[in-house]
Amino acid sequence: MFQQEAGVPAGSGKTDVISPAQRPAQRRYDKQLTRQHIIDDVVETLTSESGCGVVLVGEHGAGKSFVAQRALEQLGGEYLVVQVRGSSISSKLPYGALSVLLNDLDSSHLEHPLMVLRGLIHLLHAKAQGRGIVLFVDNAHDLDDLSCMMVAQLSAGGHVTLLAACVDLPHVGGDIMGLWKDDLLRRVDLEPFDFAETAATLNQEYGGHFSHTAVRALWTASGGNALFLHSLAREQIKLGAITRQDGAWVLGSRPISLTGEVRDVVKARMNRLSAGQRDVFEMLALAGALPLQTLMSIFNPHDMDTLQERGLIQVSHDHTPTVCVANTVTAAIVASVVPPGRSAELRRRLTAVLGGDEELEPGGPTGVAWALDCGERISPVLALAAAQRANNASDSAAALRFLQAVGGFEAVPAGAIEAARAHLSLGNEEAARRILQKLVETADDTLPVAEWVTVNLLLADIDQRGAVPAVASRLQELSQRLEARAEVDSAAAVSARTQLLLAEARFAVHEGRYADVLAMRGELDVADLNTEAGIVAGGLLCEAMTVTGNVLGAIALGKQVLSSAAAVQLPDQSMRELRGRFLLLMLLTSRFREAAEFLALTSETSDSQSRLGGMFEIGQGLIDLHAGRLDEALSGLDAGLWQLRTHDRDSLAPLAVAAAAYAAGLHGDTEEAGLLLAELGGQELPGSWLVGRMTRYFQLGAEAELGQRAAAIRALAAEAEKDVERGSTTVGLLFQSAAARLGDRQMSQKLGSLAEQVTGQFAMLCQRLATGVREAASEALLTVAKDADAAGDAVFARDVARKAVTCANEAGNRIALRVAQRTEHTLDDRFGGPKNGLQALTSSILTARECEVAVRAAAGTSNRKIAEQMQVSVRTVEGHLYQVYAKLHLASRSELKEAIAGPTGNARIG
Repeated sequence: MFQQEAGVPAGSGKTDVISPAQRPAQRRYDKQLTRQHIIDDVVETLTSESGCGVVLVGEHGAGKSFVAQRALEQLGGEYLVVQVRGSSISSKLPYGALSVLLNDLDSSHLEHPLMVLRGLIHLLHAKAQGRGIVLFVDNAHDLDDLSCMMVAQLSAGGHVTLLAACVDLPHVGGDIMGLWKDDLLRRVDLEPFDFAETAATLNQEYGGHFSHTAVRALWTASGGNALFLHSLAREQIKLGAITRQDGAWVLGSRPISLTGEVRDVVKARMNRLSAGQRDVFEMLALAGALPLQTLMSIFNPHDMDTLQERGLIQVSHDHTPTVCVANTVTAAIVASVVPPGRSAELRRRLTAVLGGDEELEPGGPTGVAWALDCGERISPVLALAAAQRANNASDSAAALRFLQAVGGFEAVPAGAIEAARAHLSLGNEEAARRILQKLVETADDTLPVAEWVTVNLLLADIDQRGAVPAVASRLQELSQRLEARAEVDSAAAVSARTQLLLAEARFAVHEGRYADVLAMRGELDVADLNTEAGIVAGGLLCEAMTVTGNVLGAIALGKQVLSSAAAVQLPDQSMRELRGRFLLLMLLTSRFREAAEFLALTSETSDSQSRLGGMFEIGQGLIDLHAGRLDEALSGLDAGLWQLRTHDRDSLAPLAVAAAAYAAGLHGDTEEAGLLLAELGGQELPGSWLVGRMTRYFQLGAEAELGQRAAAIRALAAEAEKDVERGSTTVGLLFQSAAARLGDRQMSQKLGSLAEQVTGQFAMLCQRLATGVREAASEALLTVAKDADAAGDAVFARDVARKAVTCANEAGNRIALRVAQRTEHTLDDRFGGPKNGLQALTSSILTARECEVAVRAAAGTSNRKIAEQMQVSVRTVEGHLYQVYAKLHLASRSELKEAIAGPTGNARIG
């Protein structure tokens, strides 16, 4: 899939002439190639006979050779392909890149450039024998001046069509550059792979489906560079950092390993830098980030400009501009290969222009780690600040290292708090509890109010993770004790009270007590969304508003919260909770297109995966499920499930299992669906209340698809009633709509009144569904089905279309019945299960026996043959057909064939 940029040793300047007999046979690709649209565009330009050709521009490893080779393979035998490769060595020799071609010319032809040009024209036309000639110039930026002139003249004269590849156009010789300036040469820029392209490429190259976490890790590490991505993926699979589980690739418990081929690629890149550029790059890799002015006082600004132009470093636009390496993984590799002596020398050069340790703070934890590696002592203040930033960035191991470097940190309240945070992030609840309880026992009465509240809230967090949470009593006791403290009116106490209120709201949301959250609205400060507290409060309030029916109000507030969160430096945990919550709420309210856009845009950010959360593992799978893309849904949910089994801090694995079971049931894979449902079992599910409700919803949907329709409808109705009683009307509407869609007429009657209590598009669809069923209006129901499908909910649309079939049949409207059946068949076919296509006939119109006779008759089987196959009398077959015609309002076998056309080949007989 990936091609190295140089197919021959650097410096060889080798030229390949490929005749049709020598050219490799065109490879057949079972799947659409990544960037196939670019390949097609290049082929179209090369064969259009307009202009001189195409120049591909992209950094080393961007996939220029891959695109060029695939395009050349598609040209066919009508073209002779000549390949020329420039190199750093051949660029120093006259006609160096063309040396092999020139060997075929008489030495007298080499005396003057004009004679060389004539000789090449004659040689190429003789080899082409009347066919078109495509000249592929790889590494065009390394052509010597005479070779560049010959290539340009051959192209401008129409003797060849040029396909050139270069790192950057300004470094290409002036003659070829002139073709581009004169609009004779089309420029095609190959940008780094985006997240979606990376996922598609990995899935194609290695087979199976990569989890969201695995793709993000490889995409971030490679910077989207095709060559680097391939090297990195191959190395991680070899080392076991990325493992295959059934058909899924997941990132294991160990991080991406930066060794072997990956390290060699980075070192090769570093060797292409000048000494000054390398100094800048290595210092930034070790320090993490440095103020721009500090860096300019140490190094030549020209070296910094060159690195920035090449995209290797980037400058922030903060009030105090800082500089860092563009790719964090490249920085980590470079930092790991810098020898200790050189590292110490770079450290001395930096500290010589700084006033003290505190000025290293812009580098954050990375800079402090560098100081420790160089044997320096750091102050407790710097160690604590670095530990806090490391915890906020989910780097718990680094946080503990900084604290341990100064010693005695557990006796200092702030140090004990950061140590406990680190242990909690690592899953070491007992270690965190021990540190906090020791602090409470020794200094509870003397702790400042802010730290006292933080300690107790961390203990409450540990309680919530336990088998028997004691969070409510701890929070209540904490609130009473806080009011009794003497400094209740201090600024610190006000901040502590805010943190306690947020903790109470968080816990209420976790338990599904949304009325309590709404009651706190006056105290929750959501007016100021420029603070972490305001953003967190806004997110919690959005969930409460959504679940209790105010969907439109929640959407408006949610957009403000997300916009504000992008401008505030939030800890990873807060951002992860916020994003995961909004993705779940969009899925709950059937806003699938918005959810897909949110998921895609957020996945494209440079944030670490720890800022995205587990919902991003299964979000696209849930979107694909509802859209009827079941193959993609099953692959995505399976990969997400395996990834969550590795690490599931949000307790989302049961939701993934239930959704996968539902997708398998819709797809007709009853065995897989049954296994997944068995995995859920009857135990109480972990996670938040809302996640538990979504899990239950998919679980009942799967059971309905497995033939337990009546029991599932009763359970859905009971769950809806329970949710409505507790005020969770949006969730109740979800359950009630499912029961109504599956055939519960009583739920259909109740659906309209409940939908009136909920705002938003999904509630409107439910209202229209209820009206259509009440009025038995098949045309109106088909309109509802069409709108639901357009909104990305093909499951809803399919079920409504089945109701339209029933209504049209009961009304005896043959025309409406035909239209409804065609709509149903179209939707059923999208799901691809073996029962789809006749589901409405078997469930609401025909008996199973009548359906069996109808399928055989529609296939053209005679009544006598049907009787023999079913081991019944001919009269019995005729009786069944009479009932079929009567129920479906048909008059002949041809009409019967039309009524159930399409799915008959897939339908199960008997």
